[in-house]
Amino acid sequence: MDRRIVDLKNYISMMNTSIEDLPVELWISIFSYFEAHELLQAFSNLNNHFNQLIASDYLLFNVRLGKSNQNPFDYSTEPYWSHSILNRILSLQSIIQDKTSHIPEFLRWHCSQLIQLKFLKIKLRGREIPAVCISLPQLNSLQYLSIKCLPNQLLLETILSVPALRVCQLDFLRPITPINSDSNSISNVEILNIKLQDNSYGSIMNLLLSHMPRLKRLEMNNYDIYVKNYEWIFFQSLFILPELRIVKVKWSSNYSSPIVFQNLHHNLPAVKRFYLHMNFDFIDQDLLDNLIQHWWPIFEKIERINIFIKCQYYSIIIDPHIQIYLNAFQSNLLAMNEQYNRSVKFEYTEKVLLGSKIIEISISKFY
Repeated sequence: MDRRIVDLKNYISMMNTSIEDLPVELWISIFSYFEAHELLQAFSNLNNHFNQLIASDYLLFNVRLGKSNQNPFDYSTEPYWSHSILNRILSLQSIIQDKTSHIPEFLRWHCSQLIQLKFLKIKLRGREIPAVCISLPQLNSLQYLSIKCLPNQLLLETILSVPALRVCQLDFLRPITPINSDSNSISNVEILNIKLQDNSYGSIMNLLLSHMPRLKRLEMNNYDIYVKNYEWIFFQSLFILPELRIVKVKWSSNYSSPIVFQNLHHNLPAVKRFYLHMNFDFIDQDLLDNLIQHWWPIFEKIERINIFIKCQYYSIIIDPHIQIYLNAFQSNLLAMNEQYNRSVKFEYTEKVLLGSKIIEISISKFY
């Protein structure tokens, strides 16, 4: 048993009379810091006072499931999972986040009774997805969902259909079946944080973004996943998101598509904070031209900007024509620094590392 629980239990035993005089609200607050199985192990049947506290409708439970024998709730429906416990579970996740657990089975048995479940974090195997897809739409109070798995069409459409869902965190492997961007569901998700392990995610992003009209914050991280020569079609869906305020995107690629800065600002009518980190093998001149031509006029309308472009040429000597262009671009950045009176900060650096030339371009604005 957790040492802190043993100490607290011993303390209660020594001060049984006076400690019971503490307000019920204080005990409810103390109990909220314990996992459900720890709490019940320590305080069940201790005395009538604590039995009443544990039975209180004001006490909500945080539950972790796993394959450890030390967890008394492990893969069990009785005697721990009474109705009075199930309908007060607030959060559910695995003991070890990188491991699979019995959560899919638990949801299959009890989803209709999890009437207050607001937080669910789960890692899925392919064969578990159908059962979870049956359970998720029945979780009418679920506001935060975190899933790590290999996605398919059924799972994506189910996520869109969860009624109360507001925050969605997705970590997806490469899908092995085609993803169709059509769906009849309209999601209420306001915050989407997604990591995709493959460059075939255009259809996934189009499916999600085209059915999340209330999205206010989008975060996408593919910085440590190398994507080969891919058009960033997920940007084309952003124009249908009138409430989007914050965008944070990171990616690595061998090609810097010029359409990013050519079209992106037209698709973000309400954005106030924009963070974009890009890592390329080489920079297309059109990308930088579009950055200058299309973005300077809107810098004053955005509260926060952090654009970072990194390019590594695997040679110290760059083609003379490219170097001339980069020198001119650097001069333009210096001129912009003076024009914006330090409200927007522009930096351009070149450095040599292990026989390669690394170019870094940084544009930032913070109030």
